Amino acid sequence: MMGRRIKNKPQINLGLLLCLIVFFTITGYTQKSNKPVWTHFYIDAILPGSEWGTGGPVLADYDRDGDLDAAVSRRNTQEAYWYERINDSIWIPHVMGRSDNLAKTLGTVAIDMDHDGWTDAVFEGVWFRNPGVLEKSPDTPWKAVSYKGGGHDVTRADMNGNQVDDLVIYDGNKLSWYDTSSKDLREIIIDSGYQDHGGTAPRGIGDLDGDGDPDVIIPGYWFANPGNQPEKWTRHEWPFVQIPNASYGPSARSWIADINSDGKNDIVYSHCDTGGSHVYWVENKDNGKTWESHQLSDPPIKEGDVPGTGSFHSLGVADFNQDGHLDIFAGEQEDATTYMEKAGKVAMKPRGLKERGVIWYSSGGKKPDFEVYVIHVDNPGWHDAQLGDVDSDGDIDIVTKIWNADGPVYHLDYWRNELK
Repeated sequence: MMGRRIKNKPQINLGLLLCLIVFFTITGYTQKSNKPVWTHFYIDAILPGSEWGTGGPVLADYDRDGDLDAAVSRRNTQEAYWYERINDSIWIPHVMGRSDNLAKTLGTVAIDMDHDGWTDAVFEGVWFRNPGVLEKSPDTPWKAVSYKGGGHDVTRADMNGNQVDDLVIYDGNKLSWYDTSSKDLREIIIDSGYQDHGGTAPRGIGDLDGDGDPDVIIPGYWFANPGNQPEKWTRHEWPFVQIPNASYGPSARSWIADINSDGKNDIVYSHCDTGGSHVYWVENKDNGKTWESHQLSDPPIKEGDVPGTGSFHSLGVADFNQDGHLDIFAGEQEDATTYMEKAGKVAMKPRGLKERGVIWYSSGGKKPDFEVYVIHVDNPGWHDAQLGDVDSDGDIDIVTKIWNADGPVYHLDYWRNELK
């Protein structure tokens, strides 16, 4: 009698199964942390006016329709404009208002100045009050309100712990904050007597000494917030590397953030307003007492490229690829200015250099490595770029503009993050 053949049951290889689980987990993670593709759109391909000098962009949801709009000012028209985002390729311009102060516009920031729940736009020496009806009446004029502050750097933070943002302004000589809760926008001088061009914007404000309140930096110094105490702000040093013979003297874009996830805020900065700029993150080793400076790699060049770097007048810190680590963005400004060479100073960029937008992607960890990735080469260039989720899809986009164009056209630009 022949026996019945019984097929063996397949045996589960637990080791192999575990390897497959790990592989697919890593593969899925890698897909989520890929570098995004960046797509360019013009918000306005030809800005009003025909000369250099554009304040902004000031990025905010001015009409409360759920996406971000942009505002700019122009020096030679002395007008401010807000651009209503309809979709990525359609932005409708509206005149906000006019002010003589806009003839010298530099620093800008979006902030609710009058605490009415609507975001206003602050330019140098003047701010425009959001009328609060823009969704239905986008051409409604904004009231222009002059104020005594203004300078190269204008930013915001809750400086006195009352849960509302104040203005923080650095004009290269005087560093001050302005209490938006006071009727007369009371000025509190942090310190003065410097000869910088800039160094506090776009976000050189944060807790460096671990006491819970925001401190402020300029090139080479940080100032400890005294909180509610009547003491003066205490000045401390941090290692800022100067560019010899810089076009306009010491100048930087700065950002305070915890780059290596050790619980202490670090300093990120880029040189600006000079050729030969570099980007650094400065590690906070002991609540602002000791520091370690790390220079990031300059953008790579290929055969035929003009060597060197221009002015990294745009800086931002964000998790652009959503892998849980803070990345660093910087962009060289489109600016053909070379007159300072006659005085033995560095031009705004080497002649013939094509400006670049660059992201340094972080590996994470206590000692992160940064992989340099060039978004774009050549025009459009970058000046005072702003970061934000413009299209409300959950990732961080970039809006930027031109200060002094290489050619006759001044423009306002949107770079969409297309993270897959």
